[in-house]
This record gives sequence, structure tokens and C-alpha cells, in this order.
Amino acid sequence: MIRLSLITLLILIQIKVYGQQYNLKDFNLEGDINTWYSARFDSVNIKPMTGVLASLASQRPKVNAFFTENTLDWMKASIMYDNQRYDNVRIKYDIEQQLAYISHPLNKQTITLDQQLVNWFRTPAGIFKPKNEATGYYLIIFEGEQLSLVKESSKRLVIQNREFDYARTDELFLLTNNEKVRIKNRKSYLKQFPTHKKEIKKFMRSQESREINRTGKESFLIHLAKYCDNLSIQ
Repeated sequence: MIRLSLITLLILIQIKVYGQQYNLKDFNLEGDINTWYSARFDSVNIKPMTGVLASLASQRPKVNAFFTENTLDWMKASIMYDNQRYDNVRIKYDIEQQLAYISHPLNKQTITLDQQLVNWFRTPAGIFKPKNEATGYYLIIFEGEQLSLVKESSKRLVIQNREFDYARTDELFLLTNNEKVRIKNRKSYLKQFPTHKKEIKKFMRSQESREINRTGKESFLIHLAKYCDNLSIQ
């Protein structure tokens, strides 16, 4: 009975806040009430739904402002929002505006998340956390005991010959000891850890490091971050 009353209250709140018309068949409470409730409210509760409604500009799958390339699909995510977890949330991260949007589970309206209330959100691309002193979020690439390597991404609109496109920038940063240091290449680690320069250089020359370096720059920088984290805790 308590569960049924809560469901009724949630429905009334949704109707009052959004003024949305729903088909009465959507409110059929016959059968398994727990299943009906979970499908509509357990995954995305009321609190994240109280954000500002967003109006998205027209986008194309291969030309868009979002973190995920070549698709306009929503990412399925879990969110820790104001210290409460919500699962099966549909989310997009606009890296031009540096805003995260979620899709309302009932009326499909697009809502902007309040960055100050976001603890993190986990997507197939990885875990994102809000920037401390700026608008937007960073992707955690590696999180160790003493340091983390993160990626900050952005896009800017470029219009040429009446065609528009987005120029993307991805930057890596090392977060350690309340510092945020730009990581451009392997030399950045040598500058950040001058007392361990010899050990790091030797590690870079190892067979394992050389093989990882061949797979790509980002993989190699992650490899170095893991090593430097171990140095920091010794």
C-alpha cells in the first residue's frame, strides 16, 4: 500500500512539473507493481529530473558536439548524483558547451544535469567526474593511489564554405597532491618527478615500455602514469 501511494505521488509530481499528457494505459497498476515501478522510476528518480530543460541544436551522427563520435545515440550510464546512485540513465556529454544531458524516462525531454550535484557518471566510454574549478567533466583514464591521469575534451564549431564541422581537442592531465599538470609527452613525467628521473628513464627504455609505446601515445602515457604512481607510494 505504501509503495502504491508513492507511485501515485510520483506520477502527480511528474504531471505537475512537466504538464505532460500520458496515456492512461501507462498507469495500469495491475500485475507486478514492483516491475512497473522499477521500469519507470527506480533507474532515474525525481531529483535528477529537476534540472534545466535543454534545447539541443541540430546535430548529425558524424558531425556533432558530443563526446562520443559518429553517433547520436544516448549512452547508457550510472550516475552518482548528490551522493545517491541512479542506474540505466540515458546521457549525452556535450563537449562544446561542457554540459551533461539526460533524457527523461517518461516524456523524453532533455534535461541539463546540475554539475555541482554530480559526483560522477559511468558510461561505456569510462567514468567522468566534474572539474573542480571549471565547467565540464573529465574522463578518468587511470586512477591510482597517489595520482590520476585524466582526459579533458572539447569541441569548437568551424564553418567553412557554408558547411559546419567541429574541431576536437583532447588534453591529458595528471592530478596529484592537489595539483593539475598538463601531460603532453614522456618529458612531462620527468619534469613532474625530477627526483625519480633516472628510474623513469630506465623504465621508458624497458622492452615492455617500448612495446606499449608502439601501440599508441595515450597507452604509453597511461603506462608511465601507473609506474609513477608506484614510485609515489614507495
